[in-house]
Amino acid sequence: MLNKLEIAKGETLLVHAAAGGVGTFAVQLAVARGARVIGTASESNHEQLRSLGAEPVTYGEGLVDRVRAIAPQGVDAVLDASGRGEIPDSIELAGGPARVLTLVAFDAADTGIQVHMSVPGESGAQALRDILSLMKEGRLRVPIWRTFPLEEAADALQISRAGHLGGKIVLLPA
Repeated sequence: MLNKLEIAKGETLLVHAAAGGVGTFAVQLAVARGARVIGTASESNHEQLRSLGAEPVTYGEGLVDRVRAIAPQGVDAVLDASGRGEIPDSIELAGGPARVLTLVAFDAADTGIQVHMSVPGESGAQALRDILSLMKEGRLRVPIWRTFPLEEAADALQISRAGHLGGKIVLLPA
């Protein structure tokens, strides 16, 4: 996704749903590239985003003004992992649709933005190698919310469906 957006060192990336599963990785990977990252999330997740290297802003009404308060020039690119209707704001902040990519707002293709569909292949294999390298260097973390014994997998699944956990659920084999 970051390659499709051509995120480079010194650029500013806005990540919607930055505290979610995809967002936490996108933030860390962009920071590792040397990008400045602004992440939308609820207030309760702002400290987590700061710990990952992002500058948090609250999503919702007035988003453009909040982002412009910390990035008056706008942003270079936007990654939407939210799908909660931020596409018009994203296009405005990025100065057009060319460097706006969504993973979830499939109905927004007519706006001219990029709609990402994962396709396995060499680019995916290279991305995995890059991710593993960053993990070995200690530059990529996977936030863990809670662990469960494998026999409690059904309970873990039920809890996971509620969302907004602040990390991953890990099942431990017996």
